Amino acid sequence: MKFAYVDESGDQGQSDIFVMAGLVVDAYRLRRITADFDLLLRNFLAQHPNHPAELKTKALINGNAGWSNVDPQERKDFLAAVCNLAAQDGKLFVSGISFNRFNATLPDGPHPTRRSYWHAAGMYVAALIQKKNQGEAKSKGLTVLVMDDNKAGMANLSDAIYAPDPWFDCLYQRRKVKKGKVTWLGRTAADRFDHIVNTAFGIKSHHSSLVQVADALSYVFRRHLELQTENEAYGGEAAYYVGLTNILDPRREKLGQGPDCDARTFYRAIAPDGFVL
Repeated sequence: MKFAYVDESGDQGQSDIFVMAGLVVDAYRLRRITADFDLLLRNFLAQHPNHPAELKTKALINGNAGWSNVDPQERKDFLAAVCNLAAQDGKLFVSGISFNRFNATLPDGPHPTRRSYWHAAGMYVAALIQKKNQGEAKSKGLTVLVMDDNKAGMANLSDAIYAPDPWFDCLYQRRKVKKGKVTWLGRTAADRFDHIVNTAFGIKSHHSSLVQVADALSYVFRRHLELQTENEAYGGEAAYYVGLTNILDPRREKLGQGPDCDARTFYRAIAPDGFVL
């Protein structure tokens, strides 16, 4: 069994970029990995006892919420340490969305994404986890989604994983090759998202260091994507985030090959500049 710790960064009042990131770890390593991240966070926060006890990466790295009196290089080094530990211990499943492209691409009327960028990102992350884990024996590939609670979205996401819309099938279809010819196998109601536990669990982020790590990872990818089209807030900012994404990207799972379909076309259309599915 595996556990996916998922959080997101971005809203339409801040920039054009929304990122949802999941850190997936094997159950047999979960206790050790949690202890490693707990220790990293605890030691850093102990050095700054008058600061928030929960890691919110955007506030930390930008010197908000009281973090401005901590040396910027110390804050940057801490975020780099989080990224290095995540790359060492887990696999990353990331959805990147441009708000403008999402709104422009949505057709009129009902849509499998429920017309919600949060829901679209959550279903993409779940489909990507399904795709990469469905080749493992079910007891090893079965994955629990543990997400920073979203009161408005959690119930819909759990419903959509329990009774999936066939529209998402092509994101994780298996293929069969016979005499050099590729055939994409269909899905049935019984095997749709069959490697995802059929509900998503929402928890408060300060209850889990790994959800706070997912917050850090989502912000790193988000800021890196924002800097594809925005000016730096300070000299060397773009290079700093390039360095962090270079640490993380080798551990980020990609969608890879699949049949042409509406879902793949949609997610390609809403991806920000610089984000490879």
